[in-house]
Amino acid sequence: MEEITYTQAVTELEELVKKMQDPACSIDHLSQYTKRSKELLAICRQRLTATDEELKHILEEMTE
Repeated sequence: MEEITYTQAVTELEELVKKMQDPACSIDHLSQYTKRSKELLAICRQRLTATDEELKHILEEMTE
């Protein structure tokens, strides 16, 4: 996966949703947009999971 920030991934996802909702969106583009959306969602999920783990670790250290 390419290195982009969480914010960049969310922004691109929002743009893709707009394109996908456009009545002029062709099936060919819809397939491409769906594939890219899946990649972006995986990036977001990974970043959120990593952040959650990091926060848990920090909180554990604070309680020790």
